[in-house]
Amino acid sequence: MQTDSWLRRRTALHDRYLEVARVGDASRLAYLRGPETVWTEEEVAALWHRAVRNPVSALEPLNCVYVHVPFCKALCSFCNYDRLRPSSPALLKTWLTRVLRSIEIIGPAVRPLTFHSLYMGGGTPSVLPAPLLHELFEALDQALKWHPRASRKLEFDPAVMNRDRLKVLAAHRFTQLSFGIETLDPEINARHNRGRQGIETIERCFADLKAVGVSDVACDFLLGLEGTTPEGMLAEMETVLRRFKPIWLDIFMLTPTHTYVAKHFGGSWEAFWSHLGRFEAIVPPALPALAERTGYVVRMGRGHHMMLELPRRKAPPRLKSILLKLLRFKEAPRGRYFYTALTTESRRPLNVLGLGRSARSGIFATAAFAAHDPDDDPAVAGPASYAGNLVDVTDEARTFLAHYLRDNHVVDRAEFRQIFGGDMPEVIPQALAGWAHEGTARLDEDALRFVPQDRRERIRSLLWLVPEEAIEFDLAHFGQLELSPAGVAQLVRPLKPGTNLAGGHTFEGADGTRLIVRTPGGERLRLRIAPELAEGTPLRLVLDGAPVSADPVTLRQAVAQLRSVLTHHHRQQARRPPAETP
Repeated sequence: MQTDSWLRRRTALHDRYLEVARVGDASRLAYLRGPETVWTEEEVAALWHRAVRNPVSALEPLNCVYVHVPFCKALCSFCNYDRLRPSSPALLKTWLTRVLRSIEIIGPAVRPLTFHSLYMGGGTPSVLPAPLLHELFEALDQALKWHPRASRKLEFDPAVMNRDRLKVLAAHRFTQLSFGIETLDPEINARHNRGRQGIETIERCFADLKAVGVSDVACDFLLGLEGTTPEGMLAEMETVLRRFKPIWLDIFMLTPTHTYVAKHFGGSWEAFWSHLGRFEAIVPPALPALAERTGYVVRMGRGHHMMLELPRRKAPPRLKSILLKLLRFKEAPRGRYFYTALTTESRRPLNVLGLGRSARSGIFATAAFAAHDPDDDPAVAGPASYAGNLVDVTDEARTFLAHYLRDNHVVDRAEFRQIFGGDMPEVIPQALAGWAHEGTARLDEDALRFVPQDRRERIRSLLWLVPEEAIEFDLAHFGQLELSPAGVAQLVRPLKPGTNLAGGHTFEGADGTRLIVRTPGGERLRLRIAPELAEGTPLRLVLDGAPVSADPVTLRQAVAQLRSVLTHHHRQQARRPPAETP
């Protein structure tokens, strides 16, 4: 049961976190999970092996592969993804060698799965030369089992794509290609370190695609770039829709980084949000009319991600059934697998095999992790490592909701139960209590319904999905406070086990992320270190549960004494200059 004091404390924690972290997009909340575990590639293969053979859900999962190519010819100033310049052919080959090893080690563990989707993102996968692309696709096809109608999609940069690469993609059954236009204004593109890309580049790109028989093409536009206007972006989108007829038009709201706001808005977050606010107010309501004028339909019309689709002619149901029987395979799972590798329209459990530097993997209700290069150096040869967390169904639900509710206001309860095997009051009770307290969402018999909110309001509301400790862990980083087990052990070094505290209490040491204090009556109390919620002392101590026999007055004195020692040591650590790198 959530008490008034818990609601007040959580609200104060949310206020402090949003003030310090400046979260620009709700998807970030899905990754707040506390201290990470580092696994070897063999340990990750073992996680996959156990999960595949002992699935948590009885439903057939949607199984996807995500390959992250971190290289870009230029680093766009608005990008918030891990990306590097391809400084040499040897660096590209090192990346491929590492990915091929990952496929070799993990492939046998996932062999029983049928994969429904392959997505290559970045960075820019099109920086890979055609022979390297071919080698990668051959390895994936040999190691994994694919559904006959599995979708394959790749993001590319029109400035580096050529017909040799396109021929390799066509030969390996890539059915969808996507590239970023962002804006047709060459000056704005150059200002954002994209080169002077204009409509001539886009025209050449569509001509090359047509020449190799690729017609399923999606284009991206980015709303909120400094120097652009909502009206201008709507006009540019209409130009592309009428002139080139892409199958999809993906429209994204810019996700701000601290670096972007500093460079393009003088460090003023209020100036950025005011600028973006005009796009949020004008563009979504204008999309239905734009779609109608150009022969498109609106698939998604609000939030971070919006989408226009060119309607396709469908075969009559009976003819479709006959064709499937003749071809002797089942229809692939319905739904579109989005680039985030986290949400799907198929409404089923999702497994994602992530390959390549920073690629995120998700084993449903088992683990979530990302790949890393050795020593975090892409030029160093050797196997990848993986950092992440063990997860359960509750973690999966909040990951899904953080992404889904970023762009939607309603979640169907029946679909939620189907995916996660439990109803919302059982799976996310704290979030429901927070939303009821704020009056931002209500749970009725059929659905969870949110009130309309702007982007920042929705981020604040979705913080209720995140466990308190996970928010505290991330908040602590901004105050140079490390709350992992190793960080806690370092913080308590001045305190030896057996240290006497006020009122006859005794410090007994640290157990992972908890401090152990024994009361005069012999009760062992567990306290966690948490960041302060206001300027001043950098940390506070929070008691797990309620003491049974401790005297509250002397306990407060003992905790204050303990906090004083930890605060002093933390401040000494924070003032100490970092060690020089040899």
